[in-house]
Amino acid sequence: MTSLCPACWRVVSRETTTCPHCGADIERCHRRPFREKLLGALTHPDRDTVVRAVATLAARHDPDARLALETAIHRFAAEPHVVAALLQALAFFDQADAERIAREALGHPSFIVRRAAAQVLGQADEAPCE
Repeated sequence: MTSLCPACWRVVSRETTTCPHCGADIERCHRRPFREKLLGALTHPDRDTVVRAVATLAARHDPDARLALETAIHRFAAEPHVVAALLQALAFFDQADAERIAREALGHPSFIVRRAAAQVLGQADEAPCE
């Protein structure tokens, strides 16, 4: 059986206690507090995992949620569906932060992202198509 290292996300044997790729103590990683696991999930290769981690941080009103969201938006800027899903997490943010992030997203090259940003701002009918 195989598993993923919770530090570098590479495949390891389920019996492994130290990752042969990054040297992480796998058992110690599993004992980390939930918040630390969420922050670690922001580097996960699966986009859905990143989106869920950002949304969970935001729903918990974590102080690092805004930075996590903005970092993820920049990291996945070339993947409009991921950015649009990330923008949905803005519902959990302070209104001023949410509006600022959504306004920045209105300039994204993808219509999908601009439309999601416009929906966040309550301007869905005004979203630029071009």
